Amino acid sequence: MEASITFKAVGKTVGNQTLLADLSFGVEKGSTFVLIGENGSGKSLILKLLVGLIEKDTGSVYIHGQDISTRSLETRSMCGYMPQFINLDEELTVQQNISIHGQLHGMSAKEARASTLHWTELLDLTPYLNQHPHKLAFGLQRKVLFARALVHDPQVILLDEPTTGMDPQSRSTVWNILDKLHYNKTIIFATQNFTEAERYADRIAILHEGNIKMDGTLERLIETTHGLTHYRLAFAEQPPDTFMQQLEEWPRVLRPKLKGLQLEFYSRERQQFFKVLRLALQHSLSDLDTSICRLRDLYLGLTEGGLE
Repeated sequence: MEASITFKAVGKTVGNQTLLADLSFGVEKGSTFVLIGENGSGKSLILKLLVGLIEKDTGSVYIHGQDISTRSLETRSMCGYMPQFINLDEELTVQQNISIHGQLHGMSAKEARASTLHWTELLDLTPYLNQHPHKLAFGLQRKVLFARALVHDPQVILLDEPTTGMDPQSRSTVWNILDKLHYNKTIIFATQNFTEAERYADRIAILHEGNIKMDGTLERLIETTHGLTHYRLAFAEQPPDTFMQQLEEWPRVLRPKLKGLQLEFYSRERQQFFKVLRLALQHSLSDLDTSICRLRDLYLGLTEGGLE
């Protein structure tokens, strides 16, 4: 498929801190691509770079084949951006915040108004059109930012933690809209919500220390665990210190952690689980649960280590 967005050896440094390190990846047209990473990993930076809010130090970035450095006006007009933090103009009403954004991207006043009314109706924002943003709840302000990102019918939609602060119904509305748009748009969203990433992304990239450590479909990422399983054991009483000391002596029991009365660990071998279970049965075991590793486990393994 044709690339919509291409990063080639992109680097960004601020002071002595490397924020992006020789970053290269591509996003196909008409796909939904998610960036997952801890705070400071570079997720928001990538989105800001695409819309021209920051400049890269090295490398090249292309949107629909156009270099963002030499064709910045054209590439910015292709993008709709929803930031992580509220940046609405408090002097303007909700309707004005959205409509003016459309006009800044080349729409006539009439077109911008019609598009504003369309998106605010879909997002249940019509009652708030003439209010000022600071009078709205945080979740409503987030929906205004979402409408503003869509108002000019962009080809590329960039969303930073899109559903943060929204109630369940609003989150469902947002994702229903994106589900319908993604066939004709390229969507990139940054999140730490693993459930949303698993549900809505065509491809997932795990970002760590300024570069992508894993990238692929959810199924492909899960395959890389080679049968790694996540185990949870619950106790009625606190097990003695010798219990954890024993587990740490078993190298194939990975990342054992006792949190209150609950033990979590990983292993690729069922036999290792039976060893731990036999030991746990000596110490007031009350419940257990097992599950094949998912995105959250991959993420923790990459960012915290201990699952190799």
